[in-house]
Amino acid sequence: MSATPTERGSVLVITGPPGSGKSTVAPRLARRLGPSVACIESDWFWTTIHAGFVEPWRPESDHQNRTVLRAATSAAAELAIGGYRVVVDGVIGPWHLAHITSILDARGIGLDYAVLRPALATCLARAEARSAEPPRVPGHPPLAASGPIRHMWAQFADLGDYEAHVLDTTGHDPAWTVDRLEGLLAAGRLRIDPAT
Repeated sequence: MSATPTERGSVLVITGPPGSGKSTVAPRLARRLGPSVACIESDWFWTTIHAGFVEPWRPESDHQNRTVLRAATSAAAELAIGGYRVVVDGVIGPWHLAHITSILDARGIGLDYAVLRPALATCLARAEARSAEPPRVPGHPPLAASGPIRHMWAQFADLGDYEAHVLDTTGHDPAWTVDRLEGLLAAGRLRIDPAT
């Protein structure tokens, strides 16, 4: 069923460390979810900063990262208000969820949250393989440096209460991941409680 302007959509965040498959899986899942679906690659929002950019994995990037994620979430919220189901992909750890949920809750928009977390070796191999490819996002070459990837993978290694949102994609192809995410969404297993 196609969404109409009187129906609110929802937002699904697909996250995980670099090389986890987010940007491959998100648009494939979006195409599968129905005729009124938008897909936002949050990397685009970081490219809007032309001066004063701080690499987002550095501790001093916290203010920048919160600002960029508020902008991406606000865009997702507007699309959802317009009746679209929205898939957002990016490195968006649970430590950012309070900022996201405050924007979505204020607008009555539901949030689902999925963490793709393959083994570190898988993330590193994928990052190495894509380093030879042209950037998907102009001006934003894919991250291939192992130090930041290891750091971000470690941030997703133990998510406490959010472990139920983790999907280990080690050894699985994107089609398997899309199928699994679609099933988890349909079962309501990725929903974030508005009080989070």
